[in-house]
Amino acid sequence: MSGLLGPGSAASRSGAAASADDWAKALGQTLEKVVLSYAMSNSCRKLRSFAGGEEFEPWLEHTTEMLQEWAVPDAEKRRCLIESLAGPALDVIRTLKLIDPGVSVRDCLEALDHTFGSIEGPEDSYCKFLNSRQQKGEKASAYIQRLERLLQKAVMRGAVTAEQMDQTRLAQIVRGTQYLNPILLHLRLRERREHPPSYSQLIKEVREEEERQAASELWEAQTLEPASTTPLQTASVLMVSTREELAQQMQVLTERIAELQSTIARAKASRGKEPHTGAMERPAFKAPVPSRRRGKGQIFCDRCGQEGHSAARCRNEENPSLVYGKLRISWERSGSGQRVQGRGPPRPAGFED
Repeated sequence: MSGLLGPGSAASRSGAAASADDWAKALGQTLEKVVLSYAMSNSCRKLRSFAGGEEFEPWLEHTTEMLQEWAVPDAEKRRCLIESLAGPALDVIRTLKLIDPGVSVRDCLEALDHTFGSIEGPEDSYCKFLNSRQQKGEKASAYIQRLERLLQKAVMRGAVTAEQMDQTRLAQIVRGTQYLNPILLHLRLRERREHPPSYSQLIKEVREEEERQAASELWEAQTLEPASTTPLQTASVLMVSTREELAQQMQVLTERIAELQSTIARAKASRGKEPHTGAMERPAFKAPVPSRRRGKGQIFCDRCGQEGHSAARCRNEENPSLVYGKLRISWERSGSGQRVQGRGPPRPAGFED
């Protein structure tokens, strides 16, 4: 009896195990469908709607990226794409489905591009990419980001393959970036064209280098600012004080010159009234200077500037420049508050202080 029951019980156990495996497999497939359906429904909600009147290029870029990221069959991608369309855009896809019910998502996007996109061909988009240059005052990171959008359009138009993007990008950056840009030297971008970095790695390195250079320039500006401003401020203060002093000195000298001219005029008038005899002129001309004048400074003529005689007895030619120089020297020696020797109204012949 035990021998008869043994095989039967084993068969029943194997049948139960097989049914359990089938049940688990069926449950797994059901859960997979539910999760996939939920993920697809959420993904479809992320697509932007397009009816044909809005800007097409931003919508096409967003939709292309989203559809490439979904790990779902092409039929489900087409369904989500159709749900995001309306108006004239939906009419384009309906026409395609009438011709080919199983039309691919790529053909749908291409038809929409031909209807609402730019009419430029692959050559035109690639020329725009090659003619892009870094503008004056534009950061290298901003130029790379602007260049990337043009490169994506060239790839979408078929001018450049996806495998050539890194090499094409770096070659144009080397050509379009300003020649003296230090980022090219610090990152050695020219030497890396054989093994170009990806876009994310390149933009990361460029932004870090820009941040480092900005910090270095700020540090240099803060270090050099005190040394550069202090001498300029000191020089401006000295210049102001020097100008004020010169203005005061010029005013005093102008007053002295006016007095000197008045004295010369009075001397000429008095000389015309005095008798001009050789006997009187000869002793006065050779008369020695009193000793008490030598201690205070030599008397000089207000007419010719020579020492030893006065303007009333002078027969020399007028020399205002020499008189002005003697007057200035005497004034500087005696001080601005004292009476300058050798100046004053003419005295009668033969009389000295």
